[in-house]
Amino acid sequence: MEVEGDEGPVAVGGVRLRALLALLALEAGRTVTTERLIDALWPHEPPANAANALQTLVKRLRAALRPYEAVESRPGGYALAVEPDDVDALRFRRTARSGEGLELWRGPALADLTSVPLLANAAAALEQDRLAAVEARLAAGAPVELTAEVAAHPLRERLAALAMRALAAEGRQAEALELFERTRRTLADELGVDPGPELRAAHVAVVSGDVPTPEPPAPPRRRGNVRAPRTSFIGREAELDQLADLLARARVVTLVGPGGAGKTRLATELALRSAEAAWMVELAPVTDPHEVVGTVLDALGLRDDRPPYRMPADGADPVAQVAEAVAGRPALLVLDNCEHLVDAAAELAERLLTACPGLRVLATSREPLNVPGEHLAPVPPLAPPPVGADPVRAEAYPSVRLLLDRARAARPGFAIDEGNVAAVVALCRRLDGMPLAIELAAARLRTMTPRQLADRVDDRFRLLTGGSRTALPRQQTLRAVVEWSWDLLDAEERVLARRLGVFAGGATLEAVEAVEAVCGGAADVLGALADKSLVQVSPEGRSSMLETIRAYALERLAEAGEAGEYRRRHAAYLLDLAERAVPELRTAAQTAWLERMAPERDDFAAALRWAVEERDVESALRLCGALTWYWWMCGYRREATAWAAQVLDLAGDEPPPGLAGAYTSCMFGYGVSMLGTIVDDRPAMLALSHRMDRLVEVAEKEGPLHPMLKLSRVVMAAVAGREKVAAELLGGYVESDDPWLASSALMIGGLSRRTEEDLERSVAGFRRLGDRWGLTEALLGLAELRTARGAPTGDIIAEVWGMTSRWVGADEEISTLIRLAELRMRGGDLDGAGEDLARARAGVDEDTTPHTLFLLGMGEAGYACLRGEPDRGLEIYRGLFDLLAQAPPMAQLAASLRTAYGRALARTGEPDAAIEQHRLALGALGQGNPGWPLLSPVLAGFALAAQAAGDQERAAVLFGASSAVEPRDTSLDTVEGLETARAALGDEHFEECFARGAAMSKEEVYGMVGSTT
Repeated sequence: MEVEGDEGPVAVGGVRLRALLALLALEAGRTVTTERLIDALWPHEPPANAANALQTLVKRLRAALRPYEAVESRPGGYALAVEPDDVDALRFRRTARSGEGLELWRGPALADLTSVPLLANAAAALEQDRLAAVEARLAAGAPVELTAEVAAHPLRERLAALAMRALAAEGRQAEALELFERTRRTLADELGVDPGPELRAAHVAVVSGDVPTPEPPAPPRRRGNVRAPRTSFIGREAELDQLADLLARARVVTLVGPGGAGKTRLATELALRSAEAAWMVELAPVTDPHEVVGTVLDALGLRDDRPPYRMPADGADPVAQVAEAVAGRPALLVLDNCEHLVDAAAELAERLLTACPGLRVLATSREPLNVPGEHLAPVPPLAPPPVGADPVRAEAYPSVRLLLDRARAARPGFAIDEGNVAAVVALCRRLDGMPLAIELAAARLRTMTPRQLADRVDDRFRLLTGGSRTALPRQQTLRAVVEWSWDLLDAEERVLARRLGVFAGGATLEAVEAVEAVCGGAADVLGALADKSLVQVSPEGRSSMLETIRAYALERLAEAGEAGEYRRRHAAYLLDLAERAVPELRTAAQTAWLERMAPERDDFAAALRWAVEERDVESALRLCGALTWYWWMCGYRREATAWAAQVLDLAGDEPPPGLAGAYTSCMFGYGVSMLGTIVDDRPAMLALSHRMDRLVEVAEKEGPLHPMLKLSRVVMAAVAGREKVAAELLGGYVESDDPWLASSALMIGGLSRRTEEDLERSVAGFRRLGDRWGLTEALLGLAELRTARGAPTGDIIAEVWGMTSRWVGADEEISTLIRLAELRMRGGDLDGAGEDLARARAGVDEDTTPHTLFLLGMGEAGYACLRGEPDRGLEIYRGLFDLLAQAPPMAQLAASLRTAYGRALARTGEPDAAIEQHRLALGALGQGNPGWPLLSPVLAGFALAAQAAGDQERAAVLFGASSAVEPRDTSLDTVEGLETARAALGDEHFEECFARGAAMSKEEVYGMVGSTT
């Protein structure tokens, strides 16, 4: 591989760096996904942080290519921003079929990079293309030196046959016959076969002296009938290139996809770029299969009758007439919209392909033609932008670009901005990224705003009408597009299709069989629906419908009078799945069940919505109660709170008989998120604690109860000031026969007074259970205690890091990485902490909660301060105040930000501002429990501010006051501050001041720091 710049060769060193450049160059101008690059560059064992390793490699490549800014970052991957013809391999591939481009070869393709399996495959494909070009040039009569080629490929019969004819044409018959004999022996010895027809024919021609000279070029014929559309082609550039490559290798390709996906437009663009004559045959208006051949003749300009086409009276074969018209030279025949005439189209295509070796057929259909050699090319929707994308990011997505282009035609000057980007994104997502739906929506933007349109898209079939008057009727409205596909289904397919509408997020075959009750044929009917593009099937085997098709299916379900019955069956299936998962989520099967439930989130929501709307209290309570533990484990707290509030409102103030466990689980899901808002309200906490006691006791009498509900009694009693009750409950749970409850109780320990021994026993218990979530939490708690006393924690950090992934959810992964980073920082491993924080930041997406983003910002600010970048830390802290307003209104968050910000101010020499922040932190904590976990860090922060002002005695007193509060602050800057004060005052005087502070009452301490709380 060589790189040429304006001033000569550009050096790119290192196999992996050159491999990265080659991978991008072979897809010039197109995005290569991060996953594909990682798989190619590290095929056997990718590095632990592969995304970061790839990013580093990209940086090195950019540096090597300077001053050329050719490597671009794009959504989901990277691209080499050059034209395909700037890459010799791609330019050659484009021209090879005509025998051109051989002058571009200067040795074996990618010779120094074949250790990379993907590039080795690419090199082999290029070599085959080169041989095909050599053969094409020989067939055209051009001189080619073949000695090395034939020797290198002794089993390639076509090459040998062409070489024989070339030698004979030059009067070298003896060499030609020798070549035949050598090739014959090689075929027999290595493959055990005789020469094929082409090689035998060449032998006969040489022996008989009948070696014809190359035929003169045929006179030019019509270039075809393809008309250029009058609208721009947007968003399918990559698919167009891939399709061109596929059609260069295969003689029959079918574009398959649902109505409105853009199959016809993609086929038209390809035909317009075709190097040979291209003929477009529009079959959509045809209703009689017998008229298909006549329509092709009409497209080729060969019909002299009027539709409908009549078979010739003399018995002539019209297919032969078509074959005669297109035979003898390369040609492309596009059969557009075959789905309603699929049998006739398939028969025609097969006969023409057999009769015309130079013909290629490109079909568009909602189902395959199923002819020999057919290659399918699915046409997916245009990629929609993620929720929360800003205008710049949104406009990078093809669905948005299409909407903007068509909208500007109806409403000049229309643009995407901060005010309408959320509505534009919602619109493209709700319309499944389907081009026709987006174009119909764009026309509506002439009289509606994006928000008005997005708010009304549920009524899409009434709203999205008014397509082009010159288009076929079935392409003028969204309803007509779907009805066209629906009318092609048989009765059994329509039944299953309408019932599939109850699945909001798709379904496994087992789910379909359980809910739809299709007698013995669900798999076959699902397959038929997939073939007809009404259903998409994922690589995991999950069947789903586009939202537009699903909306139509639900209409048909309601018309059939089946909506109530099948929504009930759907909810019953989801309830059974959720309840079976509950005990498994506390075992070694935890990960498998989390993965099993993750794809069902939309369906769980649909089932809950149905139960609430139908006022089915039992189903709603049981489903919400069971899902509480999945939501809680995955960090979906907002989802749990929202659903629990609706279900509890439906159920009332007391649990129905027999449902106390489910009711209490819903209370837990609601209460976990709300706890922070009332934690300082002692009467409210007492009332909540007593109510939880009563509910748990009732539920225990009715049957087995989730152990977390028992533990919640402990936490609520402790926070409400009922320490004795909390201790008694916890002591009993530690001795429980339930190993999960006992391990969790040990992990909680004495709440603020956990011991390493308790946590070690907890770790052992969770290891035996195989509970990955519990083990992670227990290990993190153990590491925190060991770090506090200066003990090594590298083994624990390594184990937790290895378990950290999105096996639960993005928020949980990010939170765990933040805690790992904090442990590393306290242990002095700043590089490791930086990697953890970078990995956490990379995991942020549109679903990441403000609470998690706040915690991540706190970690990043603290890291910047420890790295000696206090100004950067202060900048991050200031930015977090806006985020704090979006997070749950918890006093702990406000206090933690104020004290961290105050410490950073003290570090930069602003003690007065630091003191003010710590006073605000005390104000946020209020008059709550003096053992509040942040009280000790806040008081230590006052001490650090005093040190910054030069008052070491005051600092020592305040450090003493901080030490008297449990849990005691052991942060790095507090430990350093203690050592500084001791060194400044001497041991005796320091101890005296420290003891005086430790003996002070809360009121005395607050008075000393000037708090108004």
